[in-house]
Amino acid sequence: MSTARRYWLVLIVVCSFLLALGISVQILIASALDGHRSLKNVAWAAAQLEIEYLQFKHAFNGYAGVTQSVPATFLATRYSVFQNRIRVLKQETDPTELAADESYDRLIADLDAVTAADSPIKQAMASTDEETRKAALNKLALLDSPIRSWVQDVMLHSNPDRQKDELIAAELKAAGVMAVAILSGVALIFLLLRNIKHVEASREREREARIRVDQASRVKDTFLAVVTHELRTPLNAVIGFSELMKSRTGKTHDPELTAWTDEVLHAGKHLLTLVNQTIDMSKISAGKLALSPAEFDLRLLVADSVTSIKRQMNHDPRDGERQEVTTTLPAQDIMIRADEAWLRQALLNTILHGRKKVLGGKPIEISVSHRAGRARIDIGNRDHAVMETRAGSEGAALDPFLQGEIGLSRGAHGLGLEMPIAKAIVEAHDGSLHYEASPHSFRVLIDLPLNLAA
Repeated sequence: MSTARRYWLVLIVVCSFLLALGISVQILIASALDGHRSLKNVAWAAAQLEIEYLQFKHAFNGYAGVTQSVPATFLATRYSVFQNRIRVLKQETDPTELAADESYDRLIADLDAVTAADSPIKQAMASTDEETRKAALNKLALLDSPIRSWVQDVMLHSNPDRQKDELIAAELKAAGVMAVAILSGVALIFLLLRNIKHVEASREREREARIRVDQASRVKDTFLAVVTHELRTPLNAVIGFSELMKSRTGKTHDPELTAWTDEVLHAGKHLLTLVNQTIDMSKISAGKLALSPAEFDLRLLVADSVTSIKRQMNHDPRDGERQEVTTTLPAQDIMIRADEAWLRQALLNTILHGRKKVLGGKPIEISVSHRAGRARIDIGNRDHAVMETRAGSEGAALDPFLQGEIGLSRGAHGLGLEMPIAKAIVEAHDGSLHYEASPHSFRVLIDLPLNLAA
C-alpha cells in the first residue's frame, strides 16, 4: 500500500471516529433534554391532578350534604375529569425515573382504589344514604396527604434551578467524553503516523538493500561473463593441443606420455564443462533462459542423448566402471513442442548426475511414456522401486553448488549444477522435476506438456 493511501486511510478512520463521537454526544444531550422535558410534563400533570382532586373533593362535599347541595350530574362530570387526570399522570410518569419511586406506587394504588367500579366513592355516588356518603368522603380525604407529598416531591425534581444544574452536569459529562475521545483520536493518529514512518523507513532500507543486491548481482554476472569467456579461449587451446598430442603419442608407444596426455585432456574437458555449467546457471539466475520451441519426436531425443552419453563413456579413459544405460521407449511417436537443445541439456545433466550418484556399475534405465497431453521421462537405477527417499537429498541435489554433501572431503566432483540446471529448464517448459535419492541410488521423474504454450 502506498503512503498516500495510508494517509487517506488514517483520515477516513479519524473522520469516522469524530463523526461517531459527535453523534453520541448529540444523543447524550438530547436524552438529557428529553428527560427534563418529561419531568416538566410530569410536574404539570401532577399539578393538574391535585387541582382536579380538590375540585372533585369539593363537589363531593356538596353532594354528601356537608356544604351546599351539588347535582349528581355535575359530580359525575368532575369524577370523569378526575379519572382522566389520573390516566394522564400515569402516561407522563411511566417513562421517567419517578415511576420507580415507592411513594408513587402507593399513590397510584390509592387512586385506583378510589376510582374503581366497586369503590366506596362510586357506591356513595349511587346511594341516597347520608352516612354512606360521609363515610366515602372520609375515605376520599385520606388522599390529601399522599397527593400533596408526592406533588411536592415532583415539584422539587422539576425545579428550574435543579434542572439547570443537571443539564450543566450532562453537558460537562458530554464534554468530558468528547475530550477523552479527541485525545484518543490524537493518540491514534500519532501512533498511525509513527507506524507509517517506521514502515516507510523499513521500505527505504529494503529498497536500498535490494539496490545493493542488484548491483552485486550485476557485478557477479559481469564477472562470470568475463571470466568464463577468458577461460574458454585457453581451455579450447589446451583441449585442442591435448588431442593433437594424444594422436601423436599413439605412434611413440610411450604409455607414460599417453597417460599424461589423457590426464590433461580429461582435466581440460572437465573444466570446460564446469565453465559451461556456470554460464548456463548465470543465464538462469538472470532470467535469460530464452526458449526456441519446435516440434520433434521425444523418443529420438532420448535415444540420441543416451548415444551421446555412451560415446562419452567409451572415450573417457578415466571411466574404469562401465555403466549400462538402457531405454524403454514406446512404439508410437511422441511428438512434443519444446526447445530441443535445452531439453537435451536437461537430459544429459540428469544422466551425468546419475553416473556420479550410482556406484558399483549399476545400470541406469530411462523410460518414456505419455498420457493426457503430458509426457513423462523416468530416469533411475533398476532398484529404485524399493528405494527409500533420504531426508534432505532432494533439497541438496537441487540447490546450486551442492551435491548432497558439503566439505573439502566430499566424494562427488563438480559444482553440483547438473540438477538445478535441469530443473530450471524443465520448469521453463511448464513442466515439473521430482527427485528421489538414497545412498548410491536415485530416481528423477520429468513431467512435460506435449505442446509448450506460446
